[in-house]
Amino acid sequence: MAHFIRPPAPADSGAGQLGWARLLVKGRPLTVPAQHTSRSAQILLFGRNFIKHPKMLGSLIPSSRFLVNKVLSEVEWARARVFLEYGPGVGTFTTEILRRMRPDAVLIALETNADFVRFLRVRVRDERLHVVHGSAADADAALARLNLRQADYVISGIPYTTMPPHVREIILRKTHSVLHPTGAFLVYQFTRTVLPYLQQVFGLVHQDFEPLNVMPARLFFCRHQPDRANGERNGQRTNGAGRSAPLQPVVPDPIGSARPPLSSD
Repeated sequence: MAHFIRPPAPADSGAGQLGWARLLVKGRPLTVPAQHTSRSAQILLFGRNFIKHPKMLGSLIPSSRFLVNKVLSEVEWARARVFLEYGPGVGTFTTEILRRMRPDAVLIALETNADFVRFLRVRVRDERLHVVHGSAADADAALARLNLRQADYVISGIPYTTMPPHVREIILRKTHSVLHPTGAFLVYQFTRTVLPYLQQVFGLVHQDFEPLNVMPARLFFCRHQPDRANGERNGQRTNGAGRSAPLQPVVPDPIGSARPPLSSD
């Protein structure tokens, strides 16, 4: 059974400022920084990277706790054992996933930004977390390195509307292929522009909205659906030969497209 203890922080570790909480599972310590105490470091790093990569990060600050809670409310924590996170950024979702998930679960976080990768590897110490410096397009390879084939949940805030179409298609197809039949792909964005692309790959897409965030966020909860008689199989549109057809171009939302993409955090 897991329990928390709070040991005194070493003077030279910086843990006094981070508020470390130590989790013991089967006698082995897992250390996770308390999220609220490292908020200032998160905001500073996030802001610097917003200036450097404005198209990749659509906000000066990470996601709000209201957004985090609404997205993660879709998770069945008692059964979920494998999580993928695309674009963890400074770990706003990451630390909360770790706090809620089972002691024997695994979280693989795929991040392309080297600054965020270093930040997570230093600040979030948990044996269940695997921070990968790589693209969401390599989700299957990241799972395979841990001898895993499928994920129960995939959480994503990366900006699908600004990435090249072929990269978006690869990510969505790969996500569909590695998602467990009873799992869910949980997406948060600033606009509804990604919706048609999600609907072309996933059979079921439920929408929600979280106004208490900077900026207000659109949520998309995607799941598999059984074969349908109209030529769509496992949530993917197919052509006559049974191969997945390319995702069709979608006319941008004239209102939403003027807004920056959702930050990856």
